[in-house]
Amino acid sequence: MAKRQVYSFVEKKYSANSIASAVLSVLSILVLLILLFISFVLKGQANTWIGAVGIAGILMAFGGLWYGFAGFKDDCKSYFCSKLGTILGTMAVAGWFFIVCIGLVNM
Repeated sequence: MAKRQVYSFVEKKYSANSIASAVLSVLSILVLLILLFISFVLKGQANTWIGAVGIAGILMAFGGLWYGFAGFKDDCKSYFCSKLGTILGTMAVAGWFFIVCIGLVNM
């Protein structure tokens, strides 16, 4: 006899950690892209405020990673936002890392 497959259509809720992870990671990537555009338009002659906003973007990226990993510990929750936030947070951290390295090389 073949086993019967059982399908469950229970609606799983998103945890607060996973939603915070996705939001912070998306905001970090948006800040990165906006600051890259501003720096390109100003031909690298932006003021020091762009660095302060960049530090905030880096902190958002690490916060997205932190909340993403915390979202995986929640029981009976949907992990979509945790996965999305962790992946986007990792991409944001990598992007910020390369921007900082380029800035250090060109000092």
